[in-house]
Amino acid sequence: MKPITLITWRLAVFLMILGAWQGISGPIVDSFWFSRPSLVAEYLWEITVSGQLWHDLVLTFKATAIGYVFGAIAGLVLGLLIAQNESVALVLKPFVLAVYGIPRIALAPIFILWFGIALQSKVMMAAMMTFLLVFFNTYEGVRAADLDLRNVARVLGANKAQLFWHVTIPNASPWIIAGLRISIPQALVAAVVAEFIASTAGLGYRMMENTNLMDTAGTMAGIIVLMVIVVLLNSLLDHAEKYFLRWRPKESDTKNR
Repeated sequence: MKPITLITWRLAVFLMILGAWQGISGPIVDSFWFSRPSLVAEYLWEITVSGQLWHDLVLTFKATAIGYVFGAIAGLVLGLLIAQNESVALVLKPFVLAVYGIPRIALAPIFILWFGIALQSKVMMAAMMTFLLVFFNTYEGVRAADLDLRNVARVLGANKAQLFWHVTIPNASPWIIAGLRISIPQALVAAVVAEFIASTAGLGYRMMENTNLMDTAGTMAGIIVLMVIVVLLNSLLDHAEKYFLRWRPKESDTKNR
């Protein structure tokens, strides 16, 4: 599908959803429980003009970005190291699985107890969420590397370093990028959940405040802002994925062979 056609269809679907929402809220569902788009837009305009939105965005994005970077680096490095060593993988995998099985929201109170209600607890929540997702994807990607391709590279005289950089990493890169992609919204959710529980500012704090005040428009405005952030971040990662995986043949190319 051509880019212009795709954008047109997406815009049409967006307008249809917006129109249906505006029509349902009020006549069918009480706008107190399901605010109208016009009220949400009015609220967003007010907090944008006052600067409150930008202040909350900066705090939430800062916690998410720092946690995401540290979690992604730790997950990538540890995943690569453990996947290269079968014995270490067998010993540590059950423990990592046990940590992965813990409900993420259950970690928020303990992190707040350890690190307080300031930035550190939100960073740790985002980092933990990112680390687990990137680690498992990296580990599985390395373990799923093409054995035949590795054997051919060895026959051609490739050493361990060349195998790692020219065979293992390219084979695992789709898995790694998938882990980086799915961890973006999860890191954001983790930071927002920590703000729900204990914070003095940020998008999560503002949404909880509006919920306590029965301000549905304010709460839904926060949800919409989070949705827009996730879409934008995923779009950036789409471009990064196309760049780093440019060596792979396109699906259309393989079909034409």
